[in-house]
Amino acid sequence: MEWINELLWGEGVGHSILLLSVVIALGIQLGKLKLFGISLGITMVLFVGILLGHFGFTANPSVVHFFREFGLILFVYSVGMQVGPGFFSSFRKGGVTLNMLACGIVFLGVITALVIHYITGIPIPTMVGILSGAVTNTPGLGAAQQAYSDMTGGPDETIALGYAVAYPLGVIGIILSMIFIRYVFRVSFAKETELLEEETDMESGGEAIPISLVVKNPAIFGRSVSELSKLLEHREFVISRILRNDTNRIEIVAGNTVLNGDDKIFVITAEHDVEAIKTFIGQEIQMDRKQWIPAESQFISRRILVTRSEINGKQLGALQLRRLHGINVTRINRAGL
Repeated sequence: MEWINELLWGEGVGHSILLLSVVIALGIQLGKLKLFGISLGITMVLFVGILLGHFGFTANPSVVHFFREFGLILFVYSVGMQVGPGFFSSFRKGGVTLNMLACGIVFLGVITALVIHYITGIPIPTMVGILSGAVTNTPGLGAAQQAYSDMTGGPDETIALGYAVAYPLGVIGIILSMIFIRYVFRVSFAKETELLEEETDMESGGEAIPISLVVKNPAIFGRSVSELSKLLEHREFVISRILRNDTNRIEIVAGNTVLNGDDKIFVITAEHDVEAIKTFIGQEIQMDRKQWIPAESQFISRRILVTRSEINGKQLGALQLRRLHGINVTRINRAGL
């Protein structure tokens, strides 16, 4: 039974991994709980770690070092993958201003930390930890610990201590400030949510909705998809596939594809354009998405991450994917939308 004791209360690798797993799992579950409509989310993992550390649970230093470095690498990599492709193009839309504001926040925090250091005499390493915690900058904590270790050849526990003390106040302080501002200015969540949804719909065209239609409008019989797009130029939609009424074959739609009566088409459209598209083209029918890709079909559906910098800022129409390669782009996922 010694191995159980070592696993639960020791300082070995197995104990450290179990401890980290418990902290993460418990923190995620507790972060889902709401108090007065507020939940701390993933931040609760840190609070659980602080709590268990208070009761004397410790982890192997080598394991802690590995997870800290590896976690920082994953964090930076994930952020880079999400914002990297559009980073430089964002400078055209106020990116410089936003980055200058971000730098201003960092410099203001540094100046404040230096002022507190000279007034109170708190050591600089500890103040760096407090600064990282106050602005909830976990990568900053990792960078500070690594820099101190490189300069002195050893760690300084007060960096993490200062971070752990300041972080909860940094999170709770922001929440309390937002609640205070909400009540002072009488902000309505319902009204703000409605305005935000309207702005999002105007900017992004709304949520993508797949629908299946039967062509019933005689005015578009014999017209090509390109002509239909011109007739509905103010509507957001893409016709992906067509099921011919005469041959009962499914085809990939191109710009020169001609629409005939009783043809069935698979359309991806914006949420606010659904009714207009249905009214103009024809009758909606219930067809499962799998029915649009028969088992013997050579159709291929792919999700592609855009990483080539020369593509940034270009319109889909300029790439001529449909005309040159027979590709229909039906959806774009940008930052989760």
